[in-house]
Amino acid sequence: MRSLMSHQDFLILEAAAYGELLVARIRLFATFLIFLMPLLAWWSDAPRVEVINGAVFATMALGLATLLLFLAKRNAVSLPLRYGSTAFDVTSVSLVLALFLFQGFPHTAVNSRVVWELYLISIAATTLRGDPRVCVFAGMLAMVQYLAIVLGAVSFGDLSSPRFEPFEYGMFSWADQISRLMLILLATILALAAVAQTCKLMSLSSRDKLTGASNRAWLDLRLEREVREAQLFGRKLCLAMLDVDHFKAFNDRHGHLAGDAVLCQVVERLRETVEPAGIVARYGGEEFSILFSGLGLAEALQVCERARKAIAGARVVLPGTHRDAESPSVSIGLAELEHGQSAEILLDIADRRLNRAKQSGRDRVVALPATGVA
Repeated sequence: MRSLMSHQDFLILEAAAYGELLVARIRLFATFLIFLMPLLAWWSDAPRVEVINGAVFATMALGLATLLLFLAKRNAVSLPLRYGSTAFDVTSVSLVLALFLFQGFPHTAVNSRVVWELYLISIAATTLRGDPRVCVFAGMLAMVQYLAIVLGAVSFGDLSSPRFEPFEYGMFSWADQISRLMLILLATILALAAVAQTCKLMSLSSRDKLTGASNRAWLDLRLEREVREAQLFGRKLCLAMLDVDHFKAFNDRHGHLAGDAVLCQVVERLRETVEPAGIVARYGGEEFSILFSGLGLAEALQVCERARKAIAGARVVLPGTHRDAESPSVSIGLAELEHGQSAEILLDIADRRLNRAKQSGRDRVVALPATGVA
């Protein structure tokens, strides 16, 4: 849980942005339904105070829900928006209960059989945001605000007094109120567990099982986002494609377990020499990608040369034996994003430069275009 609180992976942030937008749409639909409730209550001869409170709340909620959807469409990944929209969801419930207090109906405020349950729905909605901090924030805010409602009700004096009859919403009981606070706490714990499970599954699905590097699906999503942001903010971006030289021959000579050991060692050396300047991902088979966000071609070339030398100079211990073998060399193609290029074009240029590196003798980095060719 400490790791979950401190680290937000790229995919989790992407999921959080999608979840915030989804919550915003659900919120708008829900508030529209709530907007109809006062009319239904009036038609069914509900108490006048409920009809008025419901109409005031529904009108305000519908307007704010529309605003939050607009903000989510503009920047759904915003952390302040996640906290702000969560605070809105929880506080809206508390405001409705507080209205009953201000109008002199404490039993309605603390024994509501419809409004209070919206606390639990608000906490459940935080699981869609994929952020454990927001789950804790929603739960603690709901507990503090509802406790304030209960204390406000107690300030009315003896809640068993005949002046509150006919007690349509039941008598006041501390046991009931403590149970409600415990249910809010339990809902928060369940929301945290759901987020932890989701983050774990997303982490597993975005990792290559053998090497532990990010996989192709992760790379495709990350590359699209990095290219989009680089074009928008004028940031430098480079992509390297790396291939283990003569890997099939090594596999045939030493076996697949030795081949797996080579791939794991390549990733280990890449991480030692590339991170944090670059991000390593397994593209497929014996091919890897390195994403350099914020680095120009000259800087990325230096990092790639350092990684190439580190890999070529390492030795591989053959599994099941006491012998070791020379690690195969690697060929690297490097490209820098230019204005107007897409992720597909950048990937294609890096891949073609990788092919040139292999065709021109392997164990080298090609970072410049050939004559008349990218």
